[in-house]
Amino acid sequence: MTSKYDIPAICRKAVQTAAARNIDLDYSPESVSALEGILTGQHELFKQGKLTDIYIWNMSVMFGVYLGQTLLHCGLKDHGYSWIEQDGIALLTDGGENVVNPIGKTGARIRLGPAENVRLFFELILDLADGMIIEPGRNVPGIIS
Repeated sequence: MTSKYDIPAICRKAVQTAAARNIDLDYSPESVSALEGILTGQHELFKQGKLTDIYIWNMSVMFGVYLGQTLLHCGLKDHGYSWIEQDGIALLTDGGENVVNPIGKTGARIRLGPAENVRLFFELILDLADGMIIEPGRNVPGIIS
């Protein structure tokens, strides 16, 4: 992807930022739970009014790109997904109608809290890429208990 987003550099920054907090981000499904913990802390700071819009944007990009790379490593790449830039935002797409916005998701998690859980998002996106069909009114295992 040719864009303002240097995906490897952004991911390195996310890994380094987490490591400074003794958290290991290793592109595994388990690391998404660790990411959820980091974003929980950011949400708490947001609720206290301690975060600026630019700080939230920077955290959203950094951790959203990491989340996107983890999705690619854990299966989306096998389904033909890759990064694109659309309207200035880095997104994942399979080249068709399917588009995933991990930056938007991490930003929503910081601002809106636990209802925007990134671990559940991660699992749902991988399930959908694997062809799981969600019928209206039906509980999704791991999403709704």
